[in-house]
Amino acid sequence: MMRLSEILKSSLATLRMNGRRTFLTMIGIVIGIAAVITIMSLGNGFQKQTLDELAQDELGRSSQAFYYNPTNMDIDFSSFQPFKNSDLAAIDLIPGVDEVRTAEDIPQQATYMSATFRNITNSYDVALVEESNHTLFVGRNLTIADSQYRQKYAIIDSFAASELFGDLEKALHKSLDLDGSDYTVVGVYDSQAAFTNEDDGMGFGDMGGMYTVMSQVEIPYETFQYYNPQTFYNWEITVFFEAGVNMKTISQQISDYLTQNGSAAEDGSYTYYDSSEMMEQIGNTLSMITLFISAVASISLFIAGVGVMNMMYISVSERTKEIGIRRSLGATRKSIQWQFLLEGIAITTLGGLVGYFAGIGLAFSVSRFLPFSAIVDVQTAMVSVGVSILIGLVFSVFPARAASRKNVVEILR
Repeated sequence: MMRLSEILKSSLATLRMNGRRTFLTMIGIVIGIAAVITIMSLGNGFQKQTLDELAQDELGRSSQAFYYNPTNMDIDFSSFQPFKNSDLAAIDLIPGVDEVRTAEDIPQQATYMSATFRNITNSYDVALVEESNHTLFVGRNLTIADSQYRQKYAIIDSFAASELFGDLEKALHKSLDLDGSDYTVVGVYDSQAAFTNEDDGMGFGDMGGMYTVMSQVEIPYETFQYYNPQTFYNWEITVFFEAGVNMKTISQQISDYLTQNGSAAEDGSYTYYDSSEMMEQIGNTLSMITLFISAVASISLFIAGVGVMNMMYISVSERTKEIGIRRSLGATRKSIQWQFLLEGIAITTLGGLVGYFAGIGLAFSVSRFLPFSAIVDVQTAMVSVGVSILIGLVFSVFPARAASRKNVVEILR
């Protein structure tokens, strides 16, 4: 053990003597590790921000929607209530549940991109909205007044306008037959996407706006509900959970209760889509993207490793006489090999530590200009240091072996 410590001291002393060369060799490792740490930290922060925005409401709570699908078509749908107050009260008493809301209690903007899609024509998907905020080619957007006063207006995308009327201008003020009701076209919007600066119900409102693919036709929510009462039934509740609970377990408990004791269990089935699985898939996808970009950035580490190997071979060549003298004084091949090996590991380890802290500083500096904060975990620190040591070991082993195998007689001749 004392022998190894002496070899380490000798290695560090040699590196200090060649400080400039050591520093220049170390820069490659510093840049490579800093780049990877920056990308992973920002990627982790973006992943957390995205999942939180998707899964949580304005109070930071996760939620799960439960639906009812009737199987008995002979019931009176106009007065049918599959989620009665007794059901809501029982669910609210389940540990971990913070609040239960019916579909009527949730603002329609919050269900704009999910539950409001209804394929009520043979060719086009129709969204029911309170108001719209698109960049239009012609006409105007739908307003809250259109919905409140049950105006039979519609806006359509440019693709539908061209297909139905041949021209965007001609589509204006034309009539659309939607499920037996005539709606007047008052606007034509982009067929691919729409830009919004407000909360769209999916949690992206705070990110300064985004493009989202829209439906081909949009009509006022209350208008459709008023003229189509027999076809529009939104049997849904949303359960909000307390922070830190196992949402998947509690959702299964709620599903089991509704299946066994729900008010309308005999006339249909209660179902839910496990959003935690969707969040897990999204998280895995974002993690893979971050790892891929980090892998690309890691190419610089390989280049830096080649630089370390080159420096070590130069060091071996320059110190041939030193190697011969140490071998003649009793140094073993193993000790010579360890000295050069530790020199390479010391360079990459120190470079890795400097690069790690530089990467953290850079990540938090960049995150100041982004809508999310960088996240650094212990696992990332251990991986970065481990990679640095591995690079030093792999790229120093061949120069170290070359140094230990030099012929002492030829060196001293």
